[in-house]
Amino acid sequence: MMKILVVEDDESVSELVKSVLEMEGFSVQLAPSAERAKVLIRENVPDLALIDVILPGQGGMDLILEIHACCPKLNIVLTSGKIDMTKSTFKVLAHQFGVVSILPKPFTIEELLTTVKEALGGKSPS
Repeated sequence: MMKILVVEDDESVSELVKSVLEMEGFSVQLAPSAERAKVLIRENVPDLALIDVILPGQGGMDLILEIHACCPKLNIVLTSGKIDMTKSTFKVLAHQFGVVSILPKPFTIEELLTTVKEALGGKSPS
């Protein structure tokens, strides 16, 4: 079963994402902070991580740099509703560190599922 880590401090968003992805057959773990995400990744590297840019404590971009250092093959989808992630310099920098897709908030269920499936290379959850 494909494992997805959702790093999101907004509990309503993370619970909704988890529900949608589990209904599609994915195994989902939630981390409300970068610190918790690092613990979960050390325990069991997921197939994909969805990471919010703005997190309490250590931010999402710093987390991505750390993840890239320890798990360079882990695909990452970056999410945010507060940062203009359409700027080309941001995209180039993000992609250099394992970000395979950027998902601006708010996003629809269809956009979430399409982005996750594309980030996993079209692989099925099971």
